[in-house]
Amino acid sequence: MGNPFSRGGYVNLKGHTQVVAARFLPNGELVTVGDTSVRLWNPKTGRAEKVWRFNEAAETLCCSPDGRFIACGVRDGLVFVYDARSRQQVAHWQAHADCEQGPLVQFFADSTYMLSAAVYTCKLWSTRTVQLINTWDTTLLTSLHIAADCTLLAIGSSVGLVTIHSLPDGNAKRQLHAHQAEVWAVAFSPDRSLLVTAARDDAEGLKVWATEEWEMLQVLRGHVAAVLDIGFSPDSSQMVTCSIDRTLRVWRQRPSTGGGSGAASLGGAASTGTWRCENILVGHGDVVLTCAFSPDAKGIVASGARDGIARAWRLADVPQITAADAAAHGVAFP
Repeated sequence: MGNPFSRGGYVNLKGHTQVVAARFLPNGELVTVGDTSVRLWNPKTGRAEKVWRFNEAAETLCCSPDGRFIACGVRDGLVFVYDARSRQQVAHWQAHADCEQGPLVQFFADSTYMLSAAVYTCKLWSTRTVQLINTWDTTLLTSLHIAADCTLLAIGSSVGLVTIHSLPDGNAKRQLHAHQAEVWAVAFSPDRSLLVTAARDDAEGLKVWATEEWEMLQVLRGHVAAVLDIGFSPDSSQMVTCSIDRTLRVWRQRPSTGGGSGAASLGGAASTGTWRCENILVGHGDVVLTCAFSPDAKGIVASGARDGIARAWRLADVPQITAADAAAHGVAFP
């Protein structure tokens, strides 16, 4: 059927009325959540291979790093888990009571445990038995991410704080006064050397931190509105961000030239180079709510917008944006 990415480097995936989260399975299949459904896509064909539907709004999503499970958080504190291979439901339960939202969810690397979080509470569950293993309180949370080695959890809050918890005990190790407003996204790099945080701080809404000493390395400027999601490439050298400004930005870490001073030179091994925007992905007609890098190292990025359109982008085929193109979309480049 030809190359679905050949025109503009992307393929549209239609079916949702709103896409609030998009995540990849290790085999390159894409999962999206929005409205009252979760959809499993083959990005190479642009077709939905499976649709799961709910009675309430489906609001959060995660895929296990080992490719075994898909989980979603549904309004009123519910969690549903599906086997990614058989595509059958394997569990569902009320993870959080008195909760008018879908819990944030993320699996540990081997799928043994799954974390759910809502309002002020984090809970650690056995994926196999759905037994509650541990629970602890934190700040009023707005985002979370577990490091790839499953020893650290970053929690973004409604007041700009980012709390670092150790796992699996949940003890709070450090609190970063990262931003002045809600922290909409947090993401560890796959090599765990960096943490990136995004908030409604306008010019300083996207920050890179070294995890060794928890020093701020760099403020990434370019988006003209709040950044809502962050994704890293498997080798930690690239990053994608999406924003209320209807664009995605692809960033690359540039090798350090040596010397230097200031925040960008702090942090030792974690700061081997600074980050620079290398392209802007444009064309979404509404706020871009979610983005992710494919873990199969094939240079595929996914995005989802408030108008219900999901996209899979092959970065090698996306035209390089020009200053004139960027200006036409109300943003600046470089």
